[in-house]
Amino acid sequence: MTESPLEVSARPVSDVLLHPVRWRIAQRVLGRELTTTELKRDLPDVPTTSLYRHVAVLIDAGYLIVVRERRVRGTTERTLTLDQTKTGRIDEAEARAMTPAQHRQGFLLMLTRLAADFDRLVERGDLYPRLTQLGYSQLALYVDPEEMDSIREGINAVIEPYLQESARKDRVVLSMIAVPDV
Repeated sequence: MTESPLEVSARPVSDVLLHPVRWRIAQRVLGRELTTTELKRDLPDVPTTSLYRHVAVLIDAGYLIVVRERRVRGTTERTLTLDQTKTGRIDEAEARAMTPAQHRQGFLLMLTRLAADFDRLVERGDLYPRLTQLGYSQLALYVDPEEMDSIREGINAVIEPYLQESARKDRVVLSMIAVPDV
């Protein structure tokens, strides 16, 4: 039984994005425009029918946006981009509704994807030429909830001008994790 677009778009972020294949699709399209053919090339282990089904779920839920369509050998090829205003943004009410297992799943999916991206960088031999764009560190901040909100708003304001794809610029994926120390 397939879900209607209304049912899919009403689903919480965690239900839509915490599927391993949909998470991988979202990560591949993050900050760029890709055709469905390019997605198939980037995710060769995902069967074509499954890939198209998951792409459809992400489009219906509003995470993927079709920016162009063109006819190719009797079929329509779509060019997709990710609506970065929605991706991975789980509001407090939804976060509170998630189970600890869902939080673990989301966190582990992100860490797994991050490790895979790093491995790909190393395997391609791009590590040293791109070293100035690579960074990883961990800091301890001492903040109350209001200060953390202010930090998030400041970071969003700083990075917003860099969210649009440009042929003249390299794509760098910025991952930030904030975990309260216990």
